Amino acid sequence: MKVHFLSDNEKKKRIAIHFLGIGGSGASAAASLAKAEGFEISGCDLNPHNEFTESFGKHLLSAGHSPSHISSGNSNIDMLIITPAILSQDPKNTELLEAKKEDVPILTWQQFLGKYLAKDKFIIAICGTHGKSTTTAMISLMLEAAGLDPSVVLGAIIPKLGTNFRVGESKYLVVEADEFNDNFLSLTPDVCVVTNIEMDHPEYFKDFESLKASFTKFLTSTKQTVVANLTDRGVVDVLKVVMKQSSVTSVDFSKNEMALNLKIPGEFNILNAKAAMQVGILLGIDPQIIKASLENYTGISRRFEYLGELKGAAVYSDFGHHPTEIKVTLEALRKKFPNKKIWVIFQPHMFSRTKALFDDFVEAFKNAVDPDLIGVDGVAILDIYPSREVDTGLVNSKQLAEKIHEKKVEYSNWGEIKKWLKTYQPKNDIFFFMGAGDIDKMARELVNLQD
Repeated sequence: MKVHFLSDNEKKKRIAIHFLGIGGSGASAAASLAKAEGFEISGCDLNPHNEFTESFGKHLLSAGHSPSHISSGNSNIDMLIITPAILSQDPKNTELLEAKKEDVPILTWQQFLGKYLAKDKFIIAICGTHGKSTTTAMISLMLEAAGLDPSVVLGAIIPKLGTNFRVGESKYLVVEADEFNDNFLSLTPDVCVVTNIEMDHPEYFKDFESLKASFTKFLTSTKQTVVANLTDRGVVDVLKVVMKQSSVTSVDFSKNEMALNLKIPGEFNILNAKAAMQVGILLGIDPQIIKASLENYTGISRRFEYLGELKGAAVYSDFGHHPTEIKVTLEALRKKFPNKKIWVIFQPHMFSRTKALFDDFVEAFKNAVDPDLIGVDGVAILDIYPSREVDTGLVNSKQLAEKIHEKKVEYSNWGEIKKWLKTYQPKNDIFFFMGAGDIDKMARELVNLQD
């Protein structure tokens, strides 16, 4: 797709922009910052009213798609901002076709962010296969505590803010930078944090080498410092190439030794906090402010999030959808609750990921139920959440459960689980819902489930 950017002279007038897919976590945050900067905002989605769009007046949002959102009488938009998936999943979208017909500039929301919202900003970008949202939130709240008043774009709700964005007045812009579709290449960060690098997004990257090449290109574009986890093999491989191609400096955040008493569990969150700490050190923030901010951090939505109780059992929701995330999160869960029964309800996310990482998922859940390793008491695997994909029939959740071949792991569905709960008395058990799809809605429904 050819992208046409508006000139600086065109930017000086009040610009009307329309977000196609405004209900997404990232697009909604970008739209919120754009609105704060004076752009005229409108947006549409199949389900436009959700936790990410509460800051917009309902008159700005439309359900569904229509060419009239692009041009209607004398009211035309100046730019169409889209989610990247629309190009591959819905290339004949009526709004997309109308924008092309009317020669309206089309940008992904990441391109719009990089071209307009990040202009003249000191960009702190957080990338990596795991931990991006948490580390972004930690850094954002730390800068806020230090009085640096950052603007923020991330893919999850920060409870303290009640939003997935923050509008600041300073030069600082903190961004969760996503590798899918090479989205992060729209940014040129001043400081870049890389938490870890593992194979993911097989629907876009053909293999691990192509994914690492994308990270290499992004890190090479960093202006000042790469804050990296040099205990991670993928990061080390990429940085070796980056250092040969650029003059960027790197700092190993895994060596930070400031004693922290975190409120959130997991060794992986200790690493996330060390990354945030290193950014604070680079920015010259008072160490006591860094420490206090990180120790007061209580998490973000769908990351080990406590939702409530059912029959005395605690219900949690977690975004984990990669085998490594499953492993480390369930390890942290068992460590936090060593003597409680733990029931895991997992919804695989996307057919391509499930197929490409099939053996890794098998190993993760075999380890999960092994009493000598993690020892959860049962795992229910639900049908795969398709997201932006179509089922090709090459993989399904029943195959995954059968391959795991453990009595404590079963293929199931939400109806069967609710039926089981009508007779089961959990007492002090833990119900842990995992996945990046709509499983969070099931978890919240469980909290409200009546006998």
